[in-house]
Amino acid sequence: MSTSPAPIRSLSIEHKTDEHGTPVLICTGRLNLETTEQFRAEVKKLAADHKIIDADMAAVDNVDSAGLGSLLGTYISAKNQGCDLRLIHVNPRLKDLLNMTHLSSVLHVES
Repeated sequence: MSTSPAPIRSLSIEHKTDEHGTPVLICTGRLNLETTEQFRAEVKKLAADHKIIDADMAAVDNVDSAGLGSLLGTYISAKNQGCDLRLIHVNPRLKDLLNMTHLSSVLHVES
């Protein structure tokens, strides 16, 4: 009897730049306890040199409480460095979660 593999608990982050020169982090996978430091580190690397960073969250399909905490903490850290972290193309499930927790009123969330 074979068992199905465990769900992937990883986060991949691809770096791009939009037409205005704004760095875009294209995030795919899960933002959870195992991956929060990776997200935070990627934003921190860019925040010192940029006024705006966009995090494309269209393919982030799972976020746990540690992931929510990391989004808020990373947003605040970026703000303290003079950088605006914007969440763009937010997955509907994540958008619902941000609305339920009222984090959408704190974080910069764009459709």
